[in-house]
Amino acid sequence: MRVCSILLTSMLLFCITRSVVRAEEIRVIAFSTDPSVVLADNFGEPRNGHAHEGIDMMGDKMTPLYAAVDGTVRSLNIPEASWGYAITLQDADGYTYHYLHVNNDSPGTDDGAGGTQNAYAPGIVKNATVTKGQLIGWLGDSGNAEEAGSHLHFEIRLDDVAMNPYASLVAALYPGSYDPVEAAAESPDINTDLALVSDGSIAPCVSGSLIKSATFSAVYYCGADGKRHAFPNDRIYFTWYVDFKNVKTITEAELAAVPLGKNVTYRPGIKMVKIESLPNVYAIEKGGTLRWIKSPDIATSMYGTTWNKKVDDISDAFFTNYTMGEDITSARG
Repeated sequence: MRVCSILLTSMLLFCITRSVVRAEEIRVIAFSTDPSVVLADNFGEPRNGHAHEGIDMMGDKMTPLYAAVDGTVRSLNIPEASWGYAITLQDADGYTYHYLHVNNDSPGTDDGAGGTQNAYAPGIVKNATVTKGQLIGWLGDSGNAEEAGSHLHFEIRLDDVAMNPYASLVAALYPGSYDPVEAAAESPDINTDLALVSDGSIAPCVSGSLIKSATFSAVYYCGADGKRHAFPNDRIYFTWYVDFKNVKTITEAELAAVPLGKNVTYRPGIKMVKIESLPNVYAIEKGGTLRWIKSPDIATSMYGTTWNKKVDDISDAFFTNYTMGEDITSARG
């Protein structure tokens, strides 16, 4: 981790430049402001020489801000810091939730003289207990947001390392929903989908390559972890690739030198699946997470009227490659 400058204001540690970002995960939260804001994934975008470590949601001044979780107020910016008024909450698991550019104006003005009474809701003080969904303050353009316009800069961190909060915000805004296009985009390759990472050692195969031996037809994906990951069948393979032209044939000895890893699962968003012994139809999310689609109408909204032609059977023998997630009870948006 690169050493970064730390400003200490009102007991809030704010790192100007950071180089380490946590892998994306979904925290179960309440949406942190009103749904009228513009939600887009701008995490990681370049901002003044560093990567953006939160999500900016553009909205009107004095739009309510809500506690994302049950927890405590770890810190408030009083007086206003260079990045404006800000609130930091902490949950029981140690994750922190940061709200920056909280309002500093008198209602209906841009005078910068609104004071804390127009920034923080009554009772929001350091160490106060908050309940998920509770009003904690109001959106604004305080600090260095004056030129950008009023918005909430929202972060989630663990041990002061940022994670992308976009998926958590989407899940909060559209509970029980699923977007096939978004699901596919979140798993652009098998390394990402299976969370395969290098341990730093020299790998026996090239990460991202496809390999097989001359003797057997089985195709393997070489992961960033230096292991070969098998495609259980060609139906799964063709959710990731359009043909076999990039599959490299190696000797049996070379193949045997690559440790066997996990089975590759269906790419999210491309197909739906059902287990041979169960009638339920499932959508697929990152990491082989299955989500039961609760009605044909929902399936139609996601995959069109011919959705039933996009359902593959999974053998009971491969069911353990998957995990069960939240049911899909509504269409996105």
